[in-house]
Amino acid sequence: MNVKAILLASFSLIALYFLGIGVLSWGYTFQVAGAAFAALLHFGIIWGILRGHDWSIGLGKYLSFLDLIFSILWMMLGVIPQGAALFTLSTLNLILLSDEEVEARILGRE
Repeated sequence: MNVKAILLASFSLIALYFLGIGVLSWGYTFQVAGAAFAALLHFGIIWGILRGHDWSIGLGKYLSFLDLIFSILWMMLGVIPQGAALFTLSTLNLILLSDEEVEARILGRE
């Protein structure tokens, strides 16, 4: 099982999710800027994981935790399918990034 590919795919889906929010919110400057910023953060994590940078692990955990919190808030507001998808992906990322073997694989220590 290639966990690095799973992480990359999961972060890519979340980044595309935020880009989609930005596109759907066209005309609302701050919402578009926020969605673009969130997508850029996720693309930055993808780049860090691809290059095997140590900072991508810690920042990825933090960002996944924020995604998890926001997904719970969205589900409380009634955005159930989108919130559930973000909840699932962010939980997957958080679990994988917390594993020492996955960290070793990302950093090339395996």
